Amino acid sequence: MSVVAGTAVDGECAFLTYDDVEAALVEAWQLWRRSPGGGRWPFAGDGPWHLATGDVRAGDYDARGGDGASSDVAVRPMPLSRGEVSERDVASEWLSMIPDEGDRRIVCLAIAELARGAKRVPWRKLLAPMGRAHGADALRMRYTRAIGRLAMAVNAG
Repeated sequence: MSVVAGTAVDGECAFLTYDDVEAALVEAWQLWRRSPGGGRWPFAGDGPWHLATGDVRAGDYDARGGDGASSDVAVRPMPLSRGEVSERDVASEWLSMIPDEGDRRIVCLAIAELARGAKRVPWRKLLAPMGRAHGADALRMRYTRAIGRLAMAVNAG
């Protein structure tokens, strides 16, 4: 999916909907996970995962866990194409259009859940990371408004 709003399609200007923006952010999160350097999503602050390494012992054939005799070692994903890097960076830059830090945080947490394969965002699960004891429905509404305003900002810019 192209994440550039206002692109001419068959002579008409195409605008991104709420669902388009949400899908582009989910795709960007997934592309960040495939990126070299540990796949750190630039807006997450949950730890220095890029510094974690496997326990490599002398005589190990494969630091990822294989011994060379079995084929259970995961194949490394293909590097990102230029187009994927461009779309990832454009969608990631959109987050800077969300002025409120709390809104940006809830958007990042919800998008991460969707990118992990959740069919729906588990709002109750996101209460603790947001520093709240209750108000899951309020988080959902805040997210919906933030994505809606983001879609309008992306289409305006």
